[in-house]
Parts: sequence; structure tokens; C-alpha cells
Amino acid sequence: MNSKRNDLITGIVLALFSLWYLYEAFSIRIFAGMGKAVVNSTTMPKIWAVCMLLLAAALIFRSIRAPAPKGNGDKTSASSWIKENSEVWCTFAALFIYAALLEPLGFIIASILYIFAQTIILMGKENRNYVKAGIIAVVCSVASYYVFVHWLAVLLPVGAIFE
Repeated sequence: MNSKRNDLITGIVLALFSLWYLYEAFSIRIFAGMGKAVVNSTTMPKIWAVCMLLLAAALIFRSIRAPAPKGNGDKTSASSWIKENSEVWCTFAALFIYAALLEPLGFIIASILYIFAQTIILMGKENRNYVKAGIIAVVCSVASYYVFVHWLAVLLPVGAIFE
């Protein structure tokens, strides 16, 4: 399958997902935190949704602007297309699992698991380093928690197992 069609399909799927994600971000309950703040519990989901929508638009625009492939192009099956985009599908799966685990496990543990999984997904098989991915996951999750809770006064879920 040529990259032009690949970008178009991926862009459309990502656009639909990001629109759904943005719609759902508006239904998140706003936690008062430690007072009034510009940043609240809906800020980051909305930012991520807009970023994903911009990425989708860039993919769609790139597919429209790309020159047509020379020759008759290679035709491949849907399973081949899915296999070629395994990182995208694994990322969507990781995001859904992260969203499902956020409430029961809390922000820190769910974020560690998500960032670890996402780092492994994005590392090439020949460059995979589980220790490095674990360190990145722990440092980023704890630092994010610290920034949001202590600097921005945003309450994050602690997890049902810790309540």
C-alpha cells in the first residue's frame, strides 16, 4: 500500500478518535484542587485531543499534497496495512488501557505503566532497553505528579486501591 493512502487512512482514523477524545474531555469532572487555578483536570486531556487532531490534519494534508506514486503501485491487504501500522494500534490500545487503569490504580502507577509501554512500543526492537524505559516511566510520572499537584494545585486520582 502506498504511503499516500496509508497517511490518509491513518489521518482519518486519528481525526475521528481525537474528536471523540475531545468530546469526552469536556465531560471530565473538574476537581477544585487547592483553590482556583487556570489549569484544571480537563486541561491536559483537551491539549492532547487538540494535538492529536492537529497530527491527524497534518497526515491528511500530507496525503493530499503527496505526488501520486509512479507505476501501478503496490496493492496489499488490510492485514498487511495493520501490521505496517502496529505502533499506531498498540498506542491506541495502551491509551485505552491507561484510561481504564487510571481510576483503580491512580495517576502515578497508571502513568508509569503507560509510559513504560509507550516507550517500549516506540523503541525499535533492536534498541529496546527495558531498564531505560522503566527509569523514564518512573521519573516522568513522578515529576508530572509533582508539577500538577504541588505547583499547579491540580488534584489527580490517587487510585481506588489507595483510598
